[in-house]
Amino acid sequence: MKFSEIEAEQWDELKPYVDTCLLPITGLDGTETPSEATNYLEQLRDVMDLVEIPYRGRIVTYPAYHYVYGNEGSQQAIARCCANLKSQGYKYIILITSKSDIMFQINEADLWIAPTEDGNLPSDVEISRKIRELWHS
Repeated sequence: MKFSEIEAEQWDELKPYVDTCLLPITGLDGTETPSEATNYLEQLRDVMDLVEIPYRGRIVTYPAYHYVYGNEGSQQAIARCCANLKSQGYKYIILITSKSDIMFQINEADLWIAPTEDGNLPSDVEISRKIRELWHS
């Protein structure tokens, strides 16, 4: 479910059941034309559907982190965001992107879902396996 679907008065009731946060990483850098930015967002939506739809009710999707400038600064900012989300009570943080060139090591995140280097998206079966492994670790 999306963060905006949760009413303030519902959160305390839902919190014990929603232990996983999905943080989309768009990977824009500002050099994209409007149509390229639209294409990246559509690709990200398609990857997110592989997680959001089957796990609705246990995963909350937060707003996307859209801009990535160089690995080090973005890595630190995303790591800080993940740490803050965990401090809100999420046990697991899943980062998800449709771009294969922006994955970096973030200790505060529990799982990265991204295309392979040749741009192929992981299958829904592979994503399901990774999420179940995460929840059972």
